[in-house]
Amino acid sequence: MPKADCKYWDKCYQRNEAHLEKYNHPPKQTEAPKMAPKRKATDTEEDKGSPNTIGSMETPEVDAEEPVGNYESETAKLQKEAMNNIAGKNFMEILEKRIRLSVQQEYDSLCESNEFIRHKFLVEMPEDFYEFWKFINTLKKDTTKAAALQHIETVFQLELVGPFEFLAGKFHKAKIGEPGDYLRHWRFYYDPPEFQTVFVRQGTGIHYGYWRDVPQDKERLMLARNDATSSCEFQFVAGNIFDAFLHYLQHDYVGTPFTAAQVAATKKAVKQYISDNSLELAQLDSLKNERDKRVLAKTFHRAGIVVPYERKSQQGYRPLMVSDAELKKILALFERKDLKDDSDNAKQAVLEKLQPVANAANIAMDECDFGTALELGLDLFSSGHKELHMLISSLLVPAYSLLSRPQFIAIAKAHLDQRSKEINLSIFEVLK
Repeated sequence: MPKADCKYWDKCYQRNEAHLEKYNHPPKQTEAPKMAPKRKATDTEEDKGSPNTIGSMETPEVDAEEPVGNYESETAKLQKEAMNNIAGKNFMEILEKRIRLSVQQEYDSLCESNEFIRHKFLVEMPEDFYEFWKFINTLKKDTTKAAALQHIETVFQLELVGPFEFLAGKFHKAKIGEPGDYLRHWRFYYDPPEFQTVFVRQGTGIHYGYWRDVPQDKERLMLARNDATSSCEFQFVAGNIFDAFLHYLQHDYVGTPFTAAQVAATKKAVKQYISDNSLELAQLDSLKNERDKRVLAKTFHRAGIVVPYERKSQQGYRPLMVSDAELKKILALFERKDLKDDSDNAKQAVLEKLQPVANAANIAMDECDFGTALELGLDLFSSGHKELHMLISSLLVPAYSLLSRPQFIAIAKAHLDQRSKEINLSIFEVLK
């Protein structure tokens, strides 16, 4: 049976076999609208052929010198539609799927080792942390890792969070979040970048965590405590996580006569595990005394700041141009009755007072006294006023950068972006 002529003649864009078997594509013989003569293809062009290939789709080159008639407009429309379908929708879908697959593979690979902790939380955990995890798993025999967390929570109302949840496998099958989600995981309202939560008393703002003056430090860490519903102040309570757990049982756990025996047995088990494994654990007094010598300013959160300081040249830190009492007086303008009802006026009044203090801190930073901007930034952060977040960021980011503490920059930015006074700050709530 003879083939019919394609209605688009030799301008047809289709090159699939089914179409070519059904239709002829001869040059159009009928009278066509007068057009400018088509330029002759060069030898190179004839050798290459006109179609360009994207995937399996071939499309003819468009001659810029040749006007397009009605039939050509229709062809161009169909061609564009087909290209949008392949290069736009299908191609992008394939690309997105490949990206998701790559991200998932990277995530699954991270879950195979403790590298996940450094990658997602930007810090590494000390040896006592991993030893404590081993101890927790001895408290309840023949149980899964996740059940070890549940046991501590049920018996002592204590949630082991953050890196403990990774060790228990809770992150392995979880939905993948944005980088900031992991940095905000159990980060309470007043937690500065130097603090990382590992214990939370269930249903409260009471939480314990490691304090690092330098992100990479794994040797000189102390455990600190804060109640986010009470104040911004932190208290150093232990030199290792075993002692922090004992401190919790002694001071924050609310027991009953029925739990007294369980608590006593657990305290005994802690000491026995340390003895049986010959663990040499750092003690609070020695760590705190050594750190106190390097603390240059107390700060509102009472933990103080530690930065490199050359005592002979007095380079590295200079005091703020106002005292803590004067700074608190400036911040109290947010609470003044005649300004409180107008947040914009209150903010403006505070910023006008803070501007010279911030300028002086920036000048100090330019002259290598990086600790000054760090102190002011952390003080304003500890004040809790969200109206100052932009100013806080302008102080902390360059200070941490010049102190070579980039991990704290990422943590501070993520926290300031979504700072919450809630007490359930689990990433698993965000990723539902």
